[in-house]
Amino acid sequence: MKSSYIIFNIIVGLYVATGSSDWGYWGDHGPAQWQGLCATGKKQSPINIVPEKTEKADLGALKFVRYDYAFSGNITNNGHSVQIQLIGLPIQLEGGSLPYTYILEQIHFHWPAEHTVDGDRDALEVHFVHYNEQYENVTVASQHEDGIAVVATLFELDYEDNEGITPIVEATELVSKWVGKSTAKMRSKVIPDLLLPKDHTTYYRYSGSLTTPGCQESVTWLILTEKLTISEQQLKVFKNIGTDNGTLSFNYRPVQALGGRKVHHRLDGYSLATVPRSNLFFTLFSFLFIKLLLS
Repeated sequence: MKSSYIIFNIIVGLYVATGSSDWGYWGDHGPAQWQGLCATGKKQSPINIVPEKTEKADLGALKFVRYDYAFSGNITNNGHSVQIQLIGLPIQLEGGSLPYTYILEQIHFHWPAEHTVDGDRDALEVHFVHYNEQYENVTVASQHEDGIAVVATLFELDYEDNEGITPIVEATELVSKWVGKSTAKMRSKVIPDLLLPKDHTTYYRYSGSLTTPGCQESVTWLILTEKLTISEQQLKVFKNIGTDNGTLSFNYRPVQALGGRKVHHRLDGYSLATVPRSNLFFTLFSFLFIKLLLS
């Protein structure tokens, strides 16, 4: 019985099982009341990212395998978010100094964004949840420190619709009026690559947790530096999702303490091209001094 209870909590934390009312984003079941690791963990997510305090390094490019394919899929209103599961060949994440290949399990959304940058919170955040191929499935993987890799894309508000996210918005409308857990087949195919910025060579990376109960600290977070856009009209569709606890007008967890963790900022070729400021100043000063002597 005890093992079944643990597995159930893990699944809920990954948005696989939903419709429960034992946790939420406000009131008596809000984030301040979440128990277990959510309350006691030392590597919790999301966090506020301060670019000036990150450690710059070339961690290697991320490789999005089959992200440019068009997939059929199902969309679920699970009472805490809308989640998409794609059907077909495995979609994989590699590179970025990840120790293994990770398989895409599902895609879900938070409005407004969960991660903040310099204290600024964007309009929307999409999470691509992958599990380590070394483990049998996402539930088992979530019990291991290297088990989960989540890629996050942040969306800024814009006056114009984002055509790349239109199929998602239309699918969300299919399940937005159904209270509680509801699933529908998506009418249009999804190309995951359209939910990534064109430039995904730079990203922030840190070790953290799932952002929902039970907040397992098994996640390598990869937050893409470049952002996409979404219109207010498109965002309204997400804000009007119906649940057992009323309209899901927002579904983000507040930022958590960074503690002693490091946040890396991946910059292409940084270690080879970067010259410390002191050395750069000395080189420039020497050049000007020599030029003055020769003039």
